[in-house]
Amino acid sequence: MVRKKRLASEGIAFSEKTDLRKLREQAAQGWIVKRYKGMGYELEEGQAEDVIFSIDVNALSKQDEEEYFEMFRAGGWEHVCSSYDTHLFKAKPGTPPIYTDKESEVGKLDRLLSSVLPLSLYSFVILVIGAFGLFITSGTLEWVFKIIFLIAFVVAVPCVMMLVTLKIRKKRMILKA
Repeated sequence: MVRKKRLASEGIAFSEKTDLRKLREQAAQGWIVKRYKGMGYELEEGQAEDVIFSIDVNALSKQDEEEYFEMFRAGGWEHVCSSYDTHLFKAKPGTPPIYTDKESEVGKLDRLLSSVLPLSLYSFVILVIGAFGLFITSGTLEWVFKIIFLIAFVVAVPCVMMLVTLKIRKKRMILKA
């Protein structure tokens, strides 16, 4: 039976480099990434390997996937797994990085921002509706609005934190010459 474990992700918006370093350390100990799911990585015990990891964010159609992954293979990067528009790759140390210039890094951050923005806006609107409903209702309907407000709050706060973090990272990257 294959042993498995999960490694929590601190979130690519907040600490992408930390996640990638942890994955490298785990691979060196024989824990191989199989998939990214539910805010963490699923690892399986296997053969230890000395590899580096990188993440790309790109919305792909089924028709574009093969060409996209082939482009990375040609650069020495092996596709590990994908979750929605986020793709994890691994390569031998010394392989040229996926992002070699500031413009491509900024592009990745823009793609991350565009994937987080809709959920942030929707949850914020629902949060405002829930808060408004709390003030104008009473009884059972007030409880419904409390639940709506709490759910929207739980979703909106992390989304806004990601947006702010990504905007700051993008601004720092642009200012760094």
